[in-house]
Amino acid sequence: MNAPLPPPVWDNHACPPMALVDLAAHLPALGRYRAAGVDVVSLNIGYGEMTWSEHLAMAEAITAWLESHAEHYVLARSLADIAAARRSGRLAVVFDVEGAAPLEGDIARVETLARLGVRWMLLAYNRRNWAAGGVHDAAGLTPEGVQLIRAMEDAGIVVCLSHTAHAAAMQALAIARKPMILSHSNPRALCDHPRNITDELALACAARGGVIGVNGLRLFLGSGGPVETKVLEHLLYLVKLVGPRHVGLGLDFVFDLEGLEAEKAAMTGTFPPGCGYELPTECTPPEAIPAIRAGLADAGLAADDVAAILGGNWQRIAETCWKTR
Repeated sequence: MNAPLPPPVWDNHACPPMALVDLAAHLPALGRYRAAGVDVVSLNIGYGEMTWSEHLAMAEAITAWLESHAEHYVLARSLADIAAARRSGRLAVVFDVEGAAPLEGDIARVETLARLGVRWMLLAYNRRNWAAGGVHDAAGLTPEGVQLIRAMEDAGIVVCLSHTAHAAAMQALAIARKPMILSHSNPRALCDHPRNITDELALACAARGGVIGVNGLRLFLGSGGPVETKVLEHLLYLVKLVGPRHVGLGLDFVFDLEGLEAEKAAMTGTFPPGCGYELPTECTPPEAIPAIRAGLADAGLAADDVAAILGGNWQRIAETCWKTR
């Protein structure tokens, strides 16, 4: 009988290159998570203006790469898969999708994503789509968006409200049957950017059992000091606001910065001018996680609370929302 495992270390959002030709060259960066003591990482398979077929191709390509490196990695479709990966010293990988636009209103595609290994999805990515408004719009949740939420809850895909308009996010939380998350969103009280969230939204998410993951991109952390120090500042702010059982990591580490800059330049609708997107992207790397752990402990948080923030809270969301297949 296996002894119970401690809570995992879980980074709930990372970004491999979206160009298939560049993928194999950059996926070995997953080894940096293993070396930093991470047990689970969620990889993005598409965002913004990418099409449905591009999302499918990304999922297929990453899955094939993981299977060809099965001595180090596991595509986890369940908590049992994650536990097995941890016991064998391998990194568990799950998938996420940033925005419902590529579903094109076809609710049946939710089940396809679930079978591929997608475990959370945004309602919108920065801009309004058929389901909900984005952070650069004021639109709310559509009737079709309500249907999407129900389909996601039934399929075991967690509803994520990052990048989603405040009005739409609040409406989604009001009808939630299961906890929803803000996988990689920072408090606007510390950095006043449209992508960051109000205290009202953070409190509403936590009140329904959700978790807010702190984003490690400089643009959403604010200036001054190393990025890992700013991540710690945002974590501690949220801990004080909503409690340690509703805070996590979603560092948004970008594997291919050069590729991202090209994508931002091409997607001017998704990344509107005047919001800082034209600035070079600075990330918080996986190697910062041990220092973040130490900073949480140094701030006086109990060991159980530190473990919850570093991944136990994401595990609770999975236990509550995922569907065993």
